[in-house]
Amino acid sequence: MDIYILGSCSGTEPQIARHHTSWALKINDRLYWFDAGENCSYTAHTNGLDIVKSAAVFLSHPHLDHVGGLPNLFWSIGKVRSCRGEPWQFELPVYTASVEQVQSVFALLSETEFPCTSPVIRLQEGAVFTGDITVEARGNNHLPYSKENLPRSFSFRITAEGKSIVYSGDATSIKELEDWIMDCDLLLMENGHHKPVEVCKYIAGINANIRHLLFVHHGRTMLADPAGVVEECRKLVRFPVDAAEDAMHITL
Repeated sequence: MDIYILGSCSGTEPQIARHHTSWALKINDRLYWFDAGENCSYTAHTNGLDIVKSAAVFLSHPHLDHVGGLPNLFWSIGKVRSCRGEPWQFELPVYTASVEQVQSVFALLSETEFPCTSPVIRLQEGAVFTGDITVEARGNNHLPYSKENLPRSFSFRITAEGKSIVYSGDATSIKELEDWIMDCDLLLMENGHHKPVEVCKYIAGINANIRHLLFVHHGRTMLADPAGVVEECRKLVRFPVDAAEDAMHITL
């Protein structure tokens, strides 16, 4: 399976060559999207991904740096289908903590040349999707729980082909993921709210068996000196550590 970084930045002011958080997993010629920051569909399409083959979208939480590209993703899929002479109508399920927000995206699109709607599934803890991949969701404390005591922010664990990927979303603490990261092939760890070196110190302290750590959702510490921060992190752990770049491709 292949992982494509479509946006590597946290919710900062605009940054050169970086867009807000989004990544996609490609398996069996299908694309599974995790978050949909600005320009995610542009980065995917211009780097050769067939966005028409999108199978599902999983949104970690409703902040704009994670959902700002969602309307354009749906619009772009309709446009590409139309350019190919295919019916532009399609369905792309969206898994989210905020059904109302996604429904408002469809209301926005209803006034465009590609009005569309798709199933919207409210995220809950546990297994939320099974198919080419299995996706488990876990609520975290990045956002306050709802008045019904439901999580509004999630982390994800994805398994496929005997491998596992943990995506932190915007987690309050890496401790929320400790059991998941004790044995995983790839950890996509946000650093917009954490110091990367402190994250690596914690991982080393619990002796987690991570095969590859990729920092995503970069905050100002990483943005100021990516190479220097990664070098310091690599001194602390025994596995590869990298900082995500827009349009980065990893084969797992």
